[in-house]
Amino acid sequence: MLCGWQIWEWPYVMVEAEFHAVWVSPEGDLVDVTPKPDGEAAILFVPDTSRTYTGVVTDNVRLPVRDDLLVHHLIKVSEAIVRVMNRGELTAQYGQVSVPAYEIEPLMEARSFLGQSIALGLRDHDPCLCGRGGKYKRCHARSFELLFNK
Repeated sequence: MLCGWQIWEWPYVMVEAEFHAVWVSPEGDLVDVTPKPDGEAAILFVPDTSRTYTGVVTDNVRLPVRDDLLVHHLIKVSEAIVRVMNRGELTAQYGQVSVPAYEIEPLMEARSFLGQSIALGLRDHDPCLCGRGGKYKRCHARSFELLFNK
């Protein structure tokens, strides 16, 4: 097993590195045996010999590609979801993890809202996806900041 980072790109939005492991064949080839959600046939893998798998969840590293409040908020809410899902003893659990709905549902809804907004090409100075007419940074931005800074 070789640990490192699987790199994902959402063009013009962000780059995300996921802690990952691949198998090293006897011939020295790197083989990814993890099923991919969208059926990808190849991945970008960057070995990191300073890291080892310890059975504890490692959050992804997310970097914005553009300076936009929607992107920054998507990153923050993603980090908040990982914190809730991996608090205390949950950090070593995989598969289905139970957390109180009141903690996770608002974060999941915010991530969905932000993802949809970005996918539609909206920026923080555009009218908010909710349809109220105000700019995102003056509409949902404030309530989302309170939500993922808990």
